[in-house]
Amino acid sequence: MIQNDTIVAPVTYPGKSAVGILRISGMNTRRIAREILGKIPKPRFATYAKFLNKNKTILDQGISLWFPAPFSFTGEDVLELQGHGNPLIMDLLIKRILSIKNTRLAKPGEFCERAFLNGKIDLVQAEAIDDLINSETESMVKGSLNSLEGNFSCYITNLVEILNTFRVNIESSIDFSEEEINFHCDDIVNNNFQKLNDQFLNIKKIIKNKSIIRESKKIIIIGPPNAGKSSLLNILSSRNRAIVTNIPGTTRDLLYESINIDGFLCEIIDTAGLHDTDNEIEKMGINRALEIVKTCDHILFVIDKTIDIASQKKISSDFIKKINLCNSGIRITFILNKNDLLKDSFGIKKIEDFYFISISALTGQGLDVLKKHLIKVEKNKEKEGLFIARRRHVHQIDLSYREFLKAKKTWVKYKNIELLAESLSLMNKLLGEIIGSFSSNDLLNRIFSTFCIGK
Repeated sequence: MIQNDTIVAPVTYPGKSAVGILRISGMNTRRIAREILGKIPKPRFATYAKFLNKNKTILDQGISLWFPAPFSFTGEDVLELQGHGNPLIMDLLIKRILSIKNTRLAKPGEFCERAFLNGKIDLVQAEAIDDLINSETESMVKGSLNSLEGNFSCYITNLVEILNTFRVNIESSIDFSEEEINFHCDDIVNNNFQKLNDQFLNIKKIIKNKSIIRESKKIIIIGPPNAGKSSLLNILSSRNRAIVTNIPGTTRDLLYESINIDGFLCEIIDTAGLHDTDNEIEKMGINRALEIVKTCDHILFVIDKTIDIASQKKISSDFIKKINLCNSGIRITFILNKNDLLKDSFGIKKIEDFYFISISALTGQGLDVLKKHLIKVEKNKEKEGLFIARRRHVHQIDLSYREFLKAKKTWVKYKNIELLAESLSLMNKLLGEIIGSFSSNDLLNRIFSTFCIGK
């Protein structure tokens, strides 16, 4: 895609530094190079140069890098000027470049946007650049780099290829429906349904095992009233974030707190106690808690350990059944609180597929075990092939899979090729919005507006 105007922006952070870098991209870059440097530098070589003003006086001196189209990051002619990192010098140099016709300041993320529009990277890779810049842990850095290399895009592309082959077969049968040609429609549909289902499930498994969600992990604290949920939030956040009383129903709405546990970023959500109540406000709080559970990554289900063992087992098993009915796949860890009131050891036990951790949210005993468990859950993900998946990506995959299941059900009931073709087209659009093969201007503006200027 040809852009008529040429853009310029500083690449380095504002303020004084040893080096200041400017990036220029667009059709007018050759002219800018001749006016600023007096010549076109040798492609892809660091060249010492003087940066000249209109009257050929020296503004600064440093290194120039020239990347002719299409062999550049944006796919356009790109020039980078590396001079001294004095903000005044940088400003004078930018003003000089902007004085050249058809040149303007770049918008946030516009270099990445042009790279995407010119087919140099897909949308996932573009987002990976932003994720890499904003990574706050080592695993996020590794995941961002792998996404930038196209690891995640590859899974989506393979799924789209299966879908496109399916669409070709189906739409061919529509086009030739009046001809005497036997397409063995049932066989084609059933075979492709199986291929798509396998690939969807494979991607979902990969996301669960290998992906690092860019946003903070959502950990919800849930359980019966007076089990110590708010006390747990307070001690994890190291401040009195929630009001704690012995009165059931004290917490009636969702409380959010962001914390960092040894580089593991998470958002803790405290909730209203789960119980039967006639109080309308409490009911609203409980319903909100059950609704937000579906969007969380990990559940800390708090149980008062001072109640009898049979009640503990019933409470935990009832909750497991409720979550299984939702088919959510969310991790659950049971927190046995108020252990300081019992003559029992602090620590962690695994019963079947679930962990039970004894703590005291009052004294802080057992909290180190809980924190180590939360970190271990993340670090137990496969080390190789980690990638960053934004919640936008996961949401699009879920929507597409739901449409797939709906299409299967509709096909079994009606055997209608046109309805199936419409569903496959919608799935293609939903998946295409992940990598950018289908992208509205609103979506692109929303994504690239969060980038740094100069990227």
